[in-house]
Amino acid sequence: EILPGDEIILLITQYLQYQTSCESQQPKTHNLIAAAALLEQAMDHSPYNPHLKIAAIGVYSQLHAAHRALSIYNDLGVKQIQLDSCSYLILPLLVRGGLYTSAIELSSSILRLHGSTSKDVKDYASKSFQNGYLLKAKEMVTFQREKMRPSLQLLHSKGIVMDCAALMNASDLNGGLASKEPRSNVPAVKLGEVRGLCGGEGDLAKAEKLITDSESHFNAPSLIHDAARTTSLRDFAFSDNRDMTMNYFEILYQNRRLTEKEMMSESLMRGHIHGMLVRAVMLSGVAKAPKKGKVPKCSEEMTYRYLSLVDALERLNQFSKGHDIEINDLEMELLELLCALCQAIATIVVGKDDDSMAEREKTVVSIIESGTKILGSVRDSFKSFAYNTIDDQSGTMVCQLLPDRVVPTYILIETTTTLFALFGWGKRKRKTKPAAAALAELALSFRDLLSDLMHATSLFRAFGDENNSTDVELLIKNALDSIIDRQADVAATHCEDHASVRRAINEVSVSRSMTTDRVDPFLVEMWENLGSFDETE
Repeated sequence: EILPGDEIILLITQYLQYQTSCESQQPKTHNLIAAAALLEQAMDHSPYNPHLKIAAIGVYSQLHAAHRALSIYNDLGVKQIQLDSCSYLILPLLVRGGLYTSAIELSSSILRLHGSTSKDVKDYASKSFQNGYLLKAKEMVTFQREKMRPSLQLLHSKGIVMDCAALMNASDLNGGLASKEPRSNVPAVKLGEVRGLCGGEGDLAKAEKLITDSESHFNAPSLIHDAARTTSLRDFAFSDNRDMTMNYFEILYQNRRLTEKEMMSESLMRGHIHGMLVRAVMLSGVAKAPKKGKVPKCSEEMTYRYLSLVDALERLNQFSKGHDIEINDLEMELLELLCALCQAIATIVVGKDDDSMAEREKTVVSIIESGTKILGSVRDSFKSFAYNTIDDQSGTMVCQLLPDRVVPTYILIETTTTLFALFGWGKRKRKTKPAAAALAELALSFRDLLSDLMHATSLFRAFGDENNSTDVELLIKNALDSIIDRQADVAATHCEDHASVRRAINEVSVSRSMTTDRVDPFLVEMWENLGSFDETE
């Protein structure tokens, strides 16, 4: 239902966003706040216009206010087949905003939709054949084969579930995120507490379950098989079912959304990484300790898992270096670190034919030291990115890196640490065993990277104008001036008492706090656990 004046509000907010995008330096935050305030007022007066809500999601996405954007998305009442066509409005933002549990819940809804649709099509097509409606049966089967099964949103959802599983927060399940809790009341959460690998003792059982669950096409772990069959984006057939026509009002400024290529590359990359992680954990689970200083004999099972891991590394290497894959330097360096740690695990457990413990340790030390050098480059790349961008963009980068690269790296470091202890290269022997010393140096370097990430999230929590001012009244004044200066008199009445602008500022502040409250605990937990490598603590 569209009321008089709704289209004017959409046009004004488009103009404000356009002006923001044209700024030669840092974008003017108060312009976006003014747009958010106008849309909040418009949604109050016209609650049944979905385009106002879609526009508001776009504005809050630019303000990195994931929680408020999620609330508005929920008000849209997206359900059933609309999940496949409309969830693109919010799903990437949930990951960038650190709301990993909400991202998993929405992605799981998409997986359930596809699973139930597949079953329903079989039943209804069978009944159509029985009743003589052959064309109807053919239409349903064609729809399932050409639209639903190869759905790009289904693939993307699998990747998000796999990536964010270890970062689930039980208190956020089933609408728990709806209550805006004070920071002190956020329940404690641990990595892998609900599901997902975490570098702990239960990882082997979790990895085995992932392998079992991957047999169904509509389970998230099946992404591992999808990736294993793909070394190039050209190998993958897909159907993009997203409905882009709902953004018809974006005539001056178009919100950036993931392209088909980006969705495929991100999802398949996640499949390759998690396939490698699962295989590394499975291989470490059958490792045998050396006896009397001699290399343990390889069993048939050990050799099979070793070759599986080596093949996964080779496929990942081919995929990441494909000409149709775009990966920034920071992500590529962290990917190289993941591969180096997996090579170290493979070398520790199996090594080469007729090698000795001394030779195996020497090879592992070389691999670990190369990983430490990569970490130094990663820290430099992140600092360069943080220096050349505004604070909120650094914060969103942390939210993306945490599930994509940081947690997998931590899992492999912990897995390698367990293997080192099995081979007599434990943390306490860093002064006598070169392998223990090399791993300690790498772990502490990774710990420093975690410190850099935590610093970025602390800046992300602070909210102000483009000069990082925290003067709310000044921000309100600038937001109102950005409307009046552009002669938007028609909409100025919406902000007469400053209440709508203050409300928008509060929504952004609360949303950013909720983001950091759900990201920091995992960073702190990993940082504290890696402190065991520091002799001074």
